[in-house]
Amino acid sequence: MSAHRGGDEPSRASAPRVTRVRKRDGRVVPFQVEKITAAIAGAMAATGDHETGFASEVASVVELTLAGEGKKPLAGGQPQVPEIEDIQDLVERALMELGRPQVAKAYILYRDRRARIREALRVHRSDALRTPIRVRETEGVSTWSKGRLVAALIDEAELPRDGAVEIAAGVERRVFASGLTRITTGLIRELVAGELLERGWTHALASLGVIGLARHDLRQVLAGRPLDEWERAALVPAARTPARPAFADPVADATGYAEPGDAVAGEVLRRFALEEIVPGGVGELHRAGDLHIEDLRTVHRPLTLCVEAELLASGGHSVASAQAVLDGAADLARRVSRVLVLERPADVLAPLARAARPGSPLGLVGFLRSLAAVARASGARIDLGACGPRFTSFTAKLVEALAELPAGRFAPHIYLDGHELEDVLAENARSPTFALAVDRLMGDGRLCSTWGEADEAFAGPGCHRRRREPGIVSCGGAIALNLPRLARRGGAWREDLVQSGIAELVQAALEVAGALDSFQRTNDTDRALGFHARRSWAIVPVGLREALLFLGDGTIDPDQGARLLGLVAEASSRFALGAVTPVVPVAPCPFFGERAARRFAWLDERGQRQDGAEQRWLFSDAEVEQHARGALRPYTADLRLSPVAGTGAGRHEAEALRTLPTGALSLAGLPGLAAADDETPYLSAWRRFEVLRRARSGEVVLELFPRRASAPHALAPGDDAAPSFDPDRDRPSPAPSPLNPA
Repeated sequence: MSAHRGGDEPSRASAPRVTRVRKRDGRVVPFQVEKITAAIAGAMAATGDHETGFASEVASVVELTLAGEGKKPLAGGQPQVPEIEDIQDLVERALMELGRPQVAKAYILYRDRRARIREALRVHRSDALRTPIRVRETEGVSTWSKGRLVAALIDEAELPRDGAVEIAAGVERRVFASGLTRITTGLIRELVAGELLERGWTHALASLGVIGLARHDLRQVLAGRPLDEWERAALVPAARTPARPAFADPVADATGYAEPGDAVAGEVLRRFALEEIVPGGVGELHRAGDLHIEDLRTVHRPLTLCVEAELLASGGHSVASAQAVLDGAADLARRVSRVLVLERPADVLAPLARAARPGSPLGLVGFLRSLAAVARASGARIDLGACGPRFTSFTAKLVEALAELPAGRFAPHIYLDGHELEDVLAENARSPTFALAVDRLMGDGRLCSTWGEADEAFAGPGCHRRRREPGIVSCGGAIALNLPRLARRGGAWREDLVQSGIAELVQAALEVAGALDSFQRTNDTDRALGFHARRSWAIVPVGLREALLFLGDGTIDPDQGARLLGLVAEASSRFALGAVTPVVPVAPCPFFGERAARRFAWLDERGQRQDGAEQRWLFSDAEVEQHARGALRPYTADLRLSPVAGTGAGRHEAEALRTLPTGALSLAGLPGLAAADDETPYLSAWRRFEVLRRARSGEVVLELFPRRASAPHALAPGDDAAPSFDPDRDRPSPAPSPLNPA
């Protein structure tokens, strides 16, 4: 570009504009700068560069350069008309000078591919073709053209021109020999696949492979029937267990979708993810059942999203602001696979409790019903995070409002820190119904107790938030580990073999997380959501109770469980640092394991039947009887160990989870809790867990849940329903470190 004679830079307005351009065939057509912008944007997208406006800036530079060169007329006095090749050369030079060598390389490759395609289109139709063959495409019908097939092979399969011509000629011979006058694009793809396989073009074969459903499978899905045998086994009526509430939707639980159309799309995505995204070796571990990659049917969406409720409000603290949260939640919930968590909802929802009359549709209960309706429409549950220690009164009202809602798949859950729940119970100790409401929510799994450490807190399923961390956090996906299979392979008392297997599975799980993380970043999931979220990945140990039963030859050792969970946590952190694609793990996670628990149990049971080995005697009579009826008995989906004969529910969990500085506990449907003299068995189990967990984690426990004369449900450590704490006997010990025995 030349400087203006007066010393000033030439402006775009004063420079003569380029109006025409000469194409390769000699035709002169109008100049369109938009085409240059689109080509540069495509090259940027291929390299993962999404800087807004850069493509149009480069196109403007090229246009100005062409305008400057256009001042020089030809010998006949006519202005110069730039050639297409000259324009492309200018684009490459501009990209290099502006510090985008990777984009320039992608643009050069794009030019080369387009040149090969143009050359391929010059291939003429074979003389052997006497009667035109019609090709039925997705839209319309066309005449058979070998040149178009060669161009497609160069573009889609990245074959060299000679190889593409050879493959196209082989397909054409087969088409002519068939005698057909009408063919489909599907048949052409099958013929291309045969030619590629015969010549050993495996890479091109994978690129052109079709991912879809056979007609029979499509009919099955549209009829609401699962494709996999283990999913059909989950629909056995007798398979309902206390861990699987009666209100669960069996078809939705087994297939992951309630709508057939969503199931079809999800099945295609699942097959694409296993073939294209997940590394081959790790994919075999998933197929074999050593691990399970959760929600591959929605691989493009995060599992969980945690956002402060105030970010979704319209500003201020009023009833209108609270209602505005519903609009924001509706928009986010349809972009999440499993759970949207509204954190710290007190400031936003408190006006509903103050302004509305009891029973009003504008009150808390009405808002929660609307939240459940939005969740049902979007397919993702909408939960509530802890309100904070300053809002104990509002938290109590929120718990009572949640208890009025019927249990269901999309009923909102609430996550309360153990200390916060203790304060709420103490403040409402005089209420005869509050403890019953808390117990009912715990039994339904709609109230989960959480805990955290000084620099990290529980935010939502699969998500931990650093203290004072602003913004949004998400869980991109979850990988479940089959612990019972490791224990069965190792045998009783061989904890060392199980630990080795866990370390290998954690490495494989992090490899999966890295591949999925790269896919979500490449497809710009955060941009689709409209914001940036810090993404983590959950490692889910499935079947901890069954694994300990195998290791203990029929008995459960909670200290052994603590060592295994500590190994999962430490291995996740250590291996994540050295991974090729670093990810943020959240391990071990007690959520997202329901489908994996059923699938692992079915695969392992089938393997045992084939091997002629069973260990039914390790389980209770009720479990064996259920097994004999032909029902699928899933593994324990979370980190619970109860019921254990002779031990109150909650004690073993406290011992096993002491190696987890941050986590959550759900007591949903825990069997063996009913007692004739205890109206709140789940609340009593939580109290046992919380007292002993605090003691084992190093907190000073002098008197938790003190007895009050007016509080029949408040327990002192010496009561029967709560564990007594002896400083000498229960002195906290340092957490075990399986990877560092010393």
